[in-house]
Amino acid sequence: MSLLSGGALKSLDKAGEMKTAGAVWREVRTHLRREYGDTVFSSNMARLRVREEADGGLLVIAPSRFYRDWVEDHAGARLRALWAQLDPANRTIQLLSEEDVVPSPVIAIATKEAVAAAHPSTEAKPRVVSERFTFDTFMVGPSNEMASAASRAIVNASPSPFNPAFFYGDYGVGKTHLLNAIAHSVELGGARRKALYLTAEEFLSGFVSAMRKKDTISFKESVRRVDVLLIDDVHFIAGKPKTEDEFLHTVASLIADEKQVVLASHLPPAELNVSDQRLASLLKGGFACELRKPDLDLRRKILDCKIAQAGCHYPELAVPETVRDFLAARMTASARELEGVLNNVIGRTALLGRPVTMEAVEAALRELSIVSERRVTVDVIQKAVAERFGVKVADILSKRRTKTVVKPRHVAMYLAKTMTTRSLPDIGRRFGDRDHSTVIHAVNKISDMIKAGDPVKDEIESLSEEIRG
Repeated sequence: MSLLSGGALKSLDKAGEMKTAGAVWREVRTHLRREYGDTVFSSNMARLRVREEADGGLLVIAPSRFYRDWVEDHAGARLRALWAQLDPANRTIQLLSEEDVVPSPVIAIATKEAVAAAHPSTEAKPRVVSERFTFDTFMVGPSNEMASAASRAIVNASPSPFNPAFFYGDYGVGKTHLLNAIAHSVELGGARRKALYLTAEEFLSGFVSAMRKKDTISFKESVRRVDVLLIDDVHFIAGKPKTEDEFLHTVASLIADEKQVVLASHLPPAELNVSDQRLASLLKGGFACELRKPDLDLRRKILDCKIAQAGCHYPELAVPETVRDFLAARMTASARELEGVLNNVIGRTALLGRPVTMEAVEAALRELSIVSERRVTVDVIQKAVAERFGVKVADILSKRRTKTVVKPRHVAMYLAKTMTTRSLPDIGRRFGDRDHSTVIHAVNKISDMIKAGDPVKDEIESLSEEIRG
């Protein structure tokens, strides 16, 4: 891995000014991503952040000591070499974990300038953008691909092709993730744009506090001076006249200045209980995009991503394919619920140095009281599949190999593997004493069809819902 030319990299920025630590860090991240690849970077380096100390020292902070040790062992030398080449001021960096760092009033570099310029008591307090919620960790499928594409367009286009952008959908489908990803990309981009992410509750409490202190001007300036304003859970603002009025003027002012407004709610604009018709009209006039519940394929992708992230903290973590398939098929409500169950499974296994097994998964589900669904058995699956495809259960269990029988047989075997805790040999025995390799072939066949976008994907989803009752 060749090093870049130091002479070419030690330079002033385009404005002729010395680079800030934040600007150098963004360049270092870009090179690390390019050299180590998206997967390794997202799993092991994306959550690193830089902090500038009062004495001018620079800290690269990892979320845990294990995370720090991994970076030190695998990329520490390269990180320092890149920093030395990209920083004209020749500052040195120290790699530490959150546990090793003394709390500092200075927040992450990405938002430091915004905080320093704001009024200390009546400003809208910006958050440090979460490294967990980036575009790299946002898994895309049919239920959210439009929202993902729109979010990336918001980051890259200036001015935005649609304003305001309004994302809506049920809880746990990824709205907060997308808003944080937009803020993260804006803050780390090279255009020196500033983003402010707030929940509606934070906007509301900030405005009420400013009114009590008779200093609403500082609050307005802190919200309106940003380039991208992102507000989550805007349905909490609806029905509060004074807050609605301030929210209306804030959004209208930013749009008039060709600045981007991004909103999220569990309700679409037309269903918000907004009392101000001007605000209702403004919200309905933007770009509204729904995020729906993830399908089976997307749930599996999300699960794989979460497991890869957890591997940073638990290097010995190994989650078998059977467990992944089972969890992706069973946890259908939301990605948040899926992650919650995974965290509980890890807590009952990896934390104690135990293997992740189907028994551990079932124990976690019982303790989480996720037992309201109908008990799924291979017999139930076979009957449901036979009825759906217009064949008899005896046909599925037979040795017949006609097309009208083979497909439902494969579908039933796939569902038996993903929806029950039965082993492959046991499933084979329940399908006419077939060998476990036959079950593997059927499962792989259906999995490939799902990945290729075959209509069987919709049949699997529909059958899964029907079988679960």
